[in-house]
Amino acid sequence: MRFSYTAVWEDTVRLIRAHGSLAAALAGVFLLLPGLLFGHFLPVPTTSEPADLVPIVMEHYRANAHWMLLSGIVTMAGTLAILLLVFRPSLAVGGAIAASLAILPFYFIANLLTSIALVIGFAFLIVPGLYLLGRLVPLPALMVAENRKNPIDAIRGTWALTKGHGWAVLGLFLLVFIAGFILTAVAGGIINTILRLALPDHLAIFLSLFVSSLLSTILQIVAIFLYAAIYRALSVRAQGVGSADDVLVKRGPARITGTSGEGGDSAA
Repeated sequence: MRFSYTAVWEDTVRLIRAHGSLAAALAGVFLLLPGLLFGHFLPVPTTSEPADLVPIVMEHYRANAHWMLLSGIVTMAGTLAILLLVFRPSLAVGGAIAASLAILPFYFIANLLTSIALVIGFAFLIVPGLYLLGRLVPLPALMVAENRKNPIDAIRGTWALTKGHGWAVLGLFLLVFIAGFILTAVAGGIINTILRLALPDHLAIFLSLFVSSLLSTILQIVAIFLYAAIYRALSVRAQGVGSADDVLVKRGPARITGTSGEGGDSAA
């Protein structure tokens, strides 16, 4: 099966149009607000001495690790809630939040295990880490769509789902992430420059933080819908149906027990 970047991106856009308004409400609480609070109360320190920057930043993260963990958990809950809107469209926002909390502990463990694997992979000349990233990108979407709460089972399911498509998935993920990062960085830089020229310093600083957090949140939302679209694309053949909508709306969540491709990883 050919993994089409165009088809996956078009599906991502369709999902954003269908669920974007509700996702924005969830993202405002679970993605934007933690970023604003962290940026306002615990800003990353800066220094005029480049040699001192890394130790200062590392100490900042060490001292605030508990707040970073809490922010990460809140973000995970928001990610799951948005995915639930996609895979269980009958849920309202409140139901999606409640359902996400039921999955959250298991996703936290799965995310911790995959993060450890990725760190080890990147330690070995980066390439193994990139490959693992490509194979594990759809993990949160699979856990939601198939209601897999066993972290090991969910990781195995994701590994089976992405077999033959690891590099292709990685390429799409990096393409969207890099393009989104460049666009948000350029837009943020222009807006922040205008704010600093037009407003008093204290107001400009606050609004600059808000703009940066908002742009980061938008990129996160796109990434979450991309996870869903990648899962939908890879599930079509695995479940033997005609389209992603058949997999996720007509048939509902289903377990992927086989593999999704033959041989080596396919290109886009």
